[in-house]
Amino acid sequence: APRSIRRRIPHLGGTCPIMLLNFVGSSRAGVATSPIVPRAALADRRPWPLHNVPTRDATVAVSSPATVVAFGLACGLTSGLGRSAMRRALLLQGAKRKRGRKVRIAVLPDGTNEEGEELKEPLALRKEELTDVVLYQQDLSPPCAKIRAFLKYYSVPFKTVKGRHPTSDYKKIPVLELNGRQINDSHIILTSLAPVLSGTPITAEERSWEKKLTFEFLPAFEVELAGNGDDISDLFGFGDGWQRALVGVLTPLLGGFLGSVFKGRYPNMDLPSSRYGVEFREALADRPFFHGEKPGPVDLSLYGTYAAFSEKKCRTAESFLRESNLQDWHNRMVQQVPSILDPDSEEAQRAHRDW
Repeated sequence: APRSIRRRIPHLGGTCPIMLLNFVGSSRAGVATSPIVPRAALADRRPWPLHNVPTRDATVAVSSPATVVAFGLACGLTSGLGRSAMRRALLLQGAKRKRGRKVRIAVLPDGTNEEGEELKEPLALRKEELTDVVLYQQDLSPPCAKIRAFLKYYSVPFKTVKGRHPTSDYKKIPVLELNGRQINDSHIILTSLAPVLSGTPITAEERSWEKKLTFEFLPAFEVELAGNGDDISDLFGFGDGWQRALVGVLTPLLGGFLGSVFKGRYPNMDLPSSRYGVEFREALADRPFFHGEKPGPVDLSLYGTYAAFSEKKCRTAESFLRESNLQDWHNRMVQQVPSILDPDSEEAQRAHRDW
């Protein structure tokens, strides 16, 4: 590949299609660089075979140039995914080609965990030692809301910063800093943080529920929310004019598109989201909470996923609770967990009192 292309490929994000076409041309010649090729290799201009692209911790097999370009265009058109998304695309293709062989995900250059990667060193902290906690997030992001639910229930003081971590190589949210240590990915954050906050190791049952709620219930709920025109209009503050009418036409298409995308990414996801609520209600039996007399990690994970939208009076959240027969459990959770919307928002506190 030309040196100019080799130098610019690692910085893909908001990708230029012409660069990708050049990337395809060089790929057909049997040589390519990728966003996960070590910078040392770029410095001395060594090309790497397309079907044996080395990462920092793993060797990934790429099925075809067309596959790489398809993912690359998606990353380019959705600015903000950038280099980390291109890396994940290559890793996913390698996993499919290896059919069951374990593929390790590369650690990010800043030393923090990549999405889906367990912490190499467990948190060696006690709850009372959590004195400097910062959450990089968005208020209406379900993964971020789950973490706020945990921190608020266990009375951990924390600050929130809207948006991504400004200096991290991890380009998604949420990111949690605990006394200066950065943890990425909501699933990894919660499974690592729950034992610290609850004071007991996370059980196999709790880990199974957290996985189900994160990779099945959460995307199912987001698909239903995206397909509800009234909810989207209310969240964006649209009145009864043309904007609400246009949203009403577009949201079913958006919900269908998001559903097909998520079904490919989360193969075990199923609709409606209330099927997970029904399963949770059966697991409750006669107990007030999943963990007995008081809420625990599983209660907080489910509640935190939808609670922000419930406080906003979204129909999607109300339908989920009604169809799952979880209204009584929800009312008990409201009494236990402070509002998980922006704590400085008068609207958040008023909505929480209304419940």
